[in-house]
Amino acid sequence: MIDKELLKYYLILREQKQPIGVREAQRILGFKSPGKSHRVLRKLVKLGLATRSEDGKYVIARDPPLELIGKVFVKGRLLPKIIVLTTYTTTLSTVYIILAKPSLEIIILLLLLNIPLWFESIIEYRYLKKKWFE
Repeated sequence: MIDKELLKYYLILREQKQPIGVREAQRILGFKSPGKSHRVLRKLVKLGLATRSEDGKYVIARDPPLELIGKVFVKGRLLPKIIVLTTYTTTLSTVYIILAKPSLEIIILLLLLNIPLWFESIIEYRYLKKKWFE
């Protein structure tokens, strides 16, 4: 699972110019045991954010995978940006309907504008959950 903490460790380790071992990662990240740094490095490898060389050292990827571009952290959760935009447009539409009391045609138009956004949001979230949280 990728979370804000793991992303923070990735960004710290990404600054290293050469491959690093478990003990070096422990020192850099300020952990008390090498076990925790080893778990972090294994998670990074699993997510494609690092690779393990034959000599047991880890090479941290300079660029994150393309799947993570266009994602945002909201209260510690990784979400597709489209969910944030969809929530905004739905809220704006709802407030407009409540305050302006438009005709039925306008309400239907607003619904037709928001429904495809929600479908895309659900598809993106399911993909993100399947790829990065399992």
